[in-house]
Amino acid sequence: MINWLHISDLHLGSEGVITNMMRDELPGYLNGLGVKCDYVFCTGDIRTANVNPNFFTDDMAAYLKSICEAVQTSIDRLYIVAGNHDVDRDIDGRQDAIKKVLYKDNGYYKPKEGIIKQEEMSVIMTGEKDFVSFLGKIYDEDRLKLYGNSKMPHFNIETEHFNILHVNTNIAYTSGQESNDLYVGTNFLYDAVRTLNKTKPTILLSHYPVTSLLQGEKKVLSTMLQHNGVRLWLAGHEHDQVLQKVHYIYSLQAGVLRNEQDVHSSVLLGQYDPTTCMCSVYAHTWFDEGWAKYPYVDLENTPQDVFFINLSPKLKDSVTIPQDLKQAMNGLTLRDVNVDLIQREPLLPVIQSDNIVDRTALLNRCLNALDDGKILVIFGSLKIGKSTLAAQIHQHRPKTAIYDSVPQTDLENKVKILLQEGKGGESVLVSTGALNLNISGLDDSRVCQIEVPLLTSAETNELVDKYGPEQNPHMFIYAHSYGHPVLVRTLCEYLKANHWQLDEKHFTNLLAYNFDYNLSRTMADLIRTLLADITDRALLNRLLIVNGSFTEEDACKLAGIAPSIDEPRMRLNGLIPTWVMSIDNCFKANPLISKLWKPDVSEQTLKEANLILAEGILSKKKVLGEHDVLNYILYSIKGGADDNAGRMYITVLMKLHDNGELPHGNILCKLWMGVPLPEGMSIDVKIGVRYLQIALIKDLSATQRSFLIKDLKDNVSKCTDAEKIPFYSSMATMICWIEGDIEGGLSYYHQYQESKGDGHKLLETIGDAKSVFDNNIWIFLPLLSSEQTFIDWLDAFEADAVEYSHNDHVICECCYLATERLWMYHLVSEPVDVRMGVLSRILIKAELKRCSELAIACVFAMMEILSSERRYEEARSLYKSKYFKYENLPFAQLILNSSMGNSYFRDVAEVHGHALDYFKRALSIADTELIPNIVLHVQQMMAYVLAETNINAAEKELEEALQYASDVKHRVDIYEYYQCIGELSYTYWRAGNRQKAVEKLSECVRFVTNDLQDGKEKYAKSFICLLGCLIIKYQCDLDKKPVPKDQAIPYHGMFTENDLSSFDDLYSEDRIYTASYQMCQLCKRVCLRDLASEWAHRTLDACKKRGEVREIHYLVFLLLPYFIEENDKDAIYFVINHTCEAQLISYENHPELHKENADFEFIEFRIVPLLMASLGQNLRGDANGLKLIKQILDDYHPVNDSEKFELVKSVFERPSYDKDYIAEINKLDMNDNYAIYICAYLMTAYQSEADYAFSLLIALLPMLEGQLIQILGEEVIPIVNHFVTDFWKAKILTAPNEFNNYKFLREKGLPLIEEYEGKANQANHTMLIVSNHVNKLTKLNVSQEDWMDK
Repeated sequence: MINWLHISDLHLGSEGVITNMMRDELPGYLNGLGVKCDYVFCTGDIRTANVNPNFFTDDMAAYLKSICEAVQTSIDRLYIVAGNHDVDRDIDGRQDAIKKVLYKDNGYYKPKEGIIKQEEMSVIMTGEKDFVSFLGKIYDEDRLKLYGNSKMPHFNIETEHFNILHVNTNIAYTSGQESNDLYVGTNFLYDAVRTLNKTKPTILLSHYPVTSLLQGEKKVLSTMLQHNGVRLWLAGHEHDQVLQKVHYIYSLQAGVLRNEQDVHSSVLLGQYDPTTCMCSVYAHTWFDEGWAKYPYVDLENTPQDVFFINLSPKLKDSVTIPQDLKQAMNGLTLRDVNVDLIQREPLLPVIQSDNIVDRTALLNRCLNALDDGKILVIFGSLKIGKSTLAAQIHQHRPKTAIYDSVPQTDLENKVKILLQEGKGGESVLVSTGALNLNISGLDDSRVCQIEVPLLTSAETNELVDKYGPEQNPHMFIYAHSYGHPVLVRTLCEYLKANHWQLDEKHFTNLLAYNFDYNLSRTMADLIRTLLADITDRALLNRLLIVNGSFTEEDACKLAGIAPSIDEPRMRLNGLIPTWVMSIDNCFKANPLISKLWKPDVSEQTLKEANLILAEGILSKKKVLGEHDVLNYILYSIKGGADDNAGRMYITVLMKLHDNGELPHGNILCKLWMGVPLPEGMSIDVKIGVRYLQIALIKDLSATQRSFLIKDLKDNVSKCTDAEKIPFYSSMATMICWIEGDIEGGLSYYHQYQESKGDGHKLLETIGDAKSVFDNNIWIFLPLLSSEQTFIDWLDAFEADAVEYSHNDHVICECCYLATERLWMYHLVSEPVDVRMGVLSRILIKAELKRCSELAIACVFAMMEILSSERRYEEARSLYKSKYFKYENLPFAQLILNSSMGNSYFRDVAEVHGHALDYFKRALSIADTELIPNIVLHVQQMMAYVLAETNINAAEKELEEALQYASDVKHRVDIYEYYQCIGELSYTYWRAGNRQKAVEKLSECVRFVTNDLQDGKEKYAKSFICLLGCLIIKYQCDLDKKPVPKDQAIPYHGMFTENDLSSFDDLYSEDRIYTASYQMCQLCKRVCLRDLASEWAHRTLDACKKRGEVREIHYLVFLLLPYFIEENDKDAIYFVINHTCEAQLISYENHPELHKENADFEFIEFRIVPLLMASLGQNLRGDANGLKLIKQILDDYHPVNDSEKFELVKSVFERPSYDKDYIAEINKLDMNDNYAIYICAYLMTAYQSEADYAFSLLIALLPMLEGQLIQILGEEVIPIVNHFVTDFWKAKILTAPNEFNNYKFLREKGLPLIEEYEGKANQANHTMLIVSNHVNKLTKLNVSQEDWMDK
């Protein structure tokens, strides 16, 4: 088990006796629990910002360390995110930057784009400077550099168990924007999310919970997290403990560690099982008596001791029902029933009374919202006047679509549909309740919600006046109706019918009216008084059974129940309008009467009426809505047809699941949840209902899920129908598998096998599903974790009772994975003999039970263990004793021959030809999809054997292996894929294909350095060390030198046959830099220029991310030509300054180094190439290069003689350059002032006439180019070429008088210069052409002529 502790909101610095006691006693309490935690999570507010002083202190760091010590974990297993109190929110410029991004609806930030500009982000992150400094008291440099990064404010740390995603929710936090409408920068967050290892669970840490985020931010973030399998979110800020599931996310908040009123000061302890991915969370809370474990309160307001979480990154919230099982369940559904739970068409309401109040202010609010282009939601209590208001809106705006009586559960879906269709400003929805905009991801900029309130006293008086009262009953009616319009109208109609007489005879009960009074007697008096005809009353009582509206036909059918009622149509009309309201072509009972009066009918009449109404729903409606479905279920139950109710429920869930339309929060998802099913419902239907609830309904609480599973199992145990027992037992088996209940699952599987027999009609009718049921046992294998669980599984397995293919991929893989996990994971700490003993006993049992696949997997596991211990003969002996039993099975052919080949390959005493024979046998199977990672490994091993005698054949085999690994259906692990590429690279190199070898090596190094820089260190550390062996080998071969003795020599199988964690101790963080630099040089050596440029940039990036100057970074200056040629001024400036600092460190560490020429070498090999490029740019009007040179020179601190360096700087400060200046320069000793000569000659040549410029350049270039190439490599040649050719082309085009035979030069010479574009000798060739046309050619020496002729 993996244990973790979650703390939050420590608010250290705030004082108080109780607060201090609480904090002081917590470490001792945790220690007393005896729990050793593998992780401690702290979600911010370590300090308290609103006290003085509010500095981070050493005591705060010590307290965090004491918490870690109390749970027996090291400080590096403490993971922290900043809280809002940990941020200096008012630091200069921070709020202004936030206001530019987004502040109170103003700014450029949009959640769907997620972009926050770096200029703002860098300022915002300055608020965390003190926090990062504080973390320096806790973390080492490697961890510390992850914090406060404006380019990566969110980051992931991958551990052996989890991705721990650190999310900074303080980015938008500032004065006036402190708890709501926050944002994280979804683009930044996705940069972190995309680094997650999708095979591991993710724990997200933030200070603010999701409810504090901007509406649009929540929506984008929710989608992002769900798509990437993020399920657990730990936060704080609200100071009270919260444990709940919100849609896809488990949201947990620890309480504050400070004494506060009405909150639970608490910490959370979690226990995670990596085998099942299940997590249990317990709350520990502070009381006056001290710390204690304390139940949390779930969403149903029920105390719970433990909160369960399934952290599987592959988990779905619902289970897809197998097609065969659907076929088997069809007998439980109702035929020809179609459902649609989302109202799609507008329904125009009508004003149901002539007597209405003109609520002008309310109406104007609604009209204004529509004018603003918003969707309008009108909500309020039953019959409060919502539909009336909607009808009034329609009178003012006839083109407005009115959606009346929209169920609250469908409101969110309907609003989103209308928004997508662009129906803002022209749609009104009427519902009993409002949307929760926070949860639904909507906001009030597009949706306006207006509640219809009770009538005011004045409005009540206005309504009463419309009835023409003969006295003054206004105060009486308002007091006794509380302003409810229905009650006002009912009282008015009653009083008007009695001539407004408030006498004792008629109103004895009304005078005592209040909302706590039983109104049945009052209603009885009203009905008896106003509806004297007994038969009319009988019809009204039957109509009151209807939920909602009814038709005239419905009324006639209800009247036909014995004793029948004559003249039903006439009597119905007589009930209008007092007792029944007419709505279009339908009718509805007065809501006040239907609410306050129960139908006064016999039990038999009630049952018959409900059955008639249920049948009427099916006969009248082609498509059933949610209201229809619920009414059908309700009518069926009241009519005693419980099975019909259950069948309707099953039908709806099945159809909606097929259509992908199971609306979240729908009332059907809450039906029969946590309560027994109706007693009259048959076992078949009960089992169907419970199974579908467990399989399909999302967001079940732990309590609900437990109740449903128990009820399902109870009902399965009650089934006595022999034909159905196997079917239901199989259903229960699958539910147990979903829940990870091995014991229960095997028990039900055994029950299935015991009961199925032969000739069962149900199993015969479901066809192929029978084999699915038979094979349910296999899916439990990967869950097994001990010898006893394997024995229990085998006890449940009956070979004769299971029909399956021995070539079934799922079955073979289940057996292979189960045994692999047993000996490599669950028994990894046991001695070899113990592991062999366990597997041997499982093998004996498997053979006894004739479970061939599991027996084969056991033999394979035992052979691998023996080979790993170099007990090769024993491994081969085991093969020979067992293989003959299973040699006809493809599974055995593949994995046992594979292991046999491995034993021969690893055994240096054996001829590897034997290994090749067994590998060929392994791949002789027709189905190469059986166990993909074994097939891939055999292909690789064959290549290694072939490489000993035929490298080209090995190359072909590895290419095929890589193609196999590239196929996504083979599900090859990413590191196995790149291991294959590494092996192919080495094979290409040995085969003489050096460019291909380096290209493949580049793929590997690129991948692993990305992983390392993203914090994914598992396997990456060892992998980059192994790749380093290839880099050194390739470099040595190119240099024709042997590999140094302290370096490992590569061999075939180096990547795949080594444990990718066994070389971690050889890793240092400098590996990223050195590997990148070496790859640049290697690519250059084999003429892969584009790749070399990429690695130059990656080397630079590694320097930056290292966060400190290292001595070895000095070499980066050799890559300067790449950045100069690309005119990347930021990179140029960084490289020059960074490498100068690295050089100073080198001088300090190695006093013996000669540094007398350091300043002039800086000029020649850093400034001069940049000067050449800058002069070329200056010709095109870009003077930024020359400005950069001046800035670099100003920043440089001379190593030796600062006076001489000032002479260099003076070269670039002159207003002009001429022959006189060169004469002064020539007086200097060239040996001591060579760098000054170079700069002065280049600057003067740039401003001189052709003949003098030529003389300066020809004096300089032959020696200078050679020196630059000697140090910087041939990458400097394009810089020299571009400078020379650009200079002379510009001079030729702009100064024709400075050349002789100009026409020939222009027409013939320029094209010849162009012909040499991109060639190494372009500068030489250009100077040669120009030498024939300058007016005064100086006498050239031999070396100058040779250089031009080159």
